[in-house]
Amino acid sequence: MLMSDYPSIDRLSDLQQLIADFAKVIRVPPLADTDRPENDVEHSFGLALTCWYLHPKIAPELNLTKIFQYALAHDIVELHAGDTFVFDHANTQSKEQRERDAITKLKQDWSDFPDLTTYAEDYMNKQDEEARFVKAVDKLLPVIMIELDKDPNAFWSNLNVTLGMERDNKVSIRVSEIVSPYYEMLLDWLKLRGHMRD
Repeated sequence: MLMSDYPSIDRLSDLQQLIADFAKVIRVPPLADTDRPENDVEHSFGLALTCWYLHPKIAPELNLTKIFQYALAHDIVELHAGDTFVFDHANTQSKEQRERDAITKLKQDWSDFPDLTTYAEDYMNKQDEEARFVKAVDKLLPVIMIELDKDPNAFWSNLNVTLGMERDNKVSIRVSEIVSPYYEMLLDWLKLRGHMRD
């Protein structure tokens, strides 16, 4: 391999800045019991690790490398589009367009890293079973993180989120037949924990 094939230290520095900027995207759900919200880097790492844990148990036929690529790229659009909490109805209406615009900008900024935007876009389009698997697992994690908060009851109450709303929202888990059984398991778990009103 020629030295000219190696990306420069400046370009690696650009990538580190992208990661730092990605960590500045603050999500609504808390990072469990840390007394602070989760950021996008933490969420993406947590999603990748959870998918890795689940892969040999429930989806060994899927391509683990693709799963990692989807998990790490799935929210990169939020660098430009921002995070949209599922129960923020005003922002959910513009979410897809904001994210499509973000893909366009990322393609320009990272033309030398086309896999990043390809996997982000294919995730949005639910391109294959790996993308659908990651998307479905992604829908589980915020609820679990909120339930691990020191006062999940206050979180759900402050946002007026009910078990019925969660039931309607989590239908998206069914985008993957593999992950679909978690739909009822999650709802039963939430009901048993009793932090969310019906």
